[in-house]
Amino acid sequence: MLYSNCGQFSAWLCIDGKETTEYEVVTSEDKKTITCYIASELGKKFSVHCTNMSYNGVTAACVNMDGNACGSQLLYARSLPETRMNDGISDGASVRPFMFSSLSLTDDDNFLAASSKEDLGVVKLVVSPREVTERDVAPVRRSLLEVKLHEKSKKAVTQQITLANPVLLATPETFVNTRCLGPDIVTFKWKYRPIAILQANGIAPPPPNLKRKASPEPVRSPAPDDDLEEERVLREKLKALEAKRVKKEKNVPRVKSEAGAVIDLTQEGPRSKKVKLETGKRPFVSGEVIDLT
Repeated sequence: MLYSNCGQFSAWLCIDGKETTEYEVVTSEDKKTITCYIASELGKKFSVHCTNMSYNGVTAACVNMDGNACGSQLLYARSLPETRMNDGISDGASVRPFMFSSLSLTDDDNFLAASSKEDLGVVKLVVSPREVTERDVAPVRRSLLEVKLHEKSKKAVTQQITLANPVLLATPETFVNTRCLGPDIVTFKWKYRPIAILQANGIAPPPPNLKRKASPEPVRSPAPDDDLEEERVLREKLKALEAKRVKKEKNVPRVKSEAGAVIDLTQEGPRSKKVKLETGKRPFVSGEVIDLT
């Protein structure tokens, strides 16, 4: 929201019903002109709002799009603060909303003059003191012609303001004629550009995903003491494994053999008794011949 230096008036733009963010707000030396940048979006409709907060008198808030007059709203100051809104060109029964549209390029030299228009890419609102001279008059027929920019133009403008399809008004509007009573009180200017252009020129902050990432935490390299500790742990594990192996070998059953016999000494089942077979002695069998030589 922009405020006049004296604090008597404020003004702002809404795109799709949401108040816009202003960038690089600048006030002129005479304190009568406030200029800023806003981010425009193709195909979006917008409205211009003005509030009389303390000025004692009838004023008109005149809207100008790309250098073209688009009507005004009267603020009667009957009950302050008083706000008026202008969202398009009205014929009394319907309104054609303001809308951001693309700007075409051409090589036709007939458009060189249009390319030099100072107010191209600017929404302007001028507040001035007025006196009503005639009521219930016919509305002025207004429109916004398509603008083409010459390809040699150095303007950083890629969009223009056009009118969307008409919308019926819930309550018909009436029109009056007025007479200006003095110099302009304040002028508000919004230079509209795509957000990418504003960011590229450092007018608007960059998107969050392009901000500088934090440096990763450094990885700590092991110190000599860490190597010694790791070696000690490995030695302890090796010692434990060696002790376990020796213990296992002690519990392994052994096989004992004697002459002429095999003895099973395993622990499975009842322990077998030792059986010893003598060798060299053989029983005599009847009828057998014995060599006694």
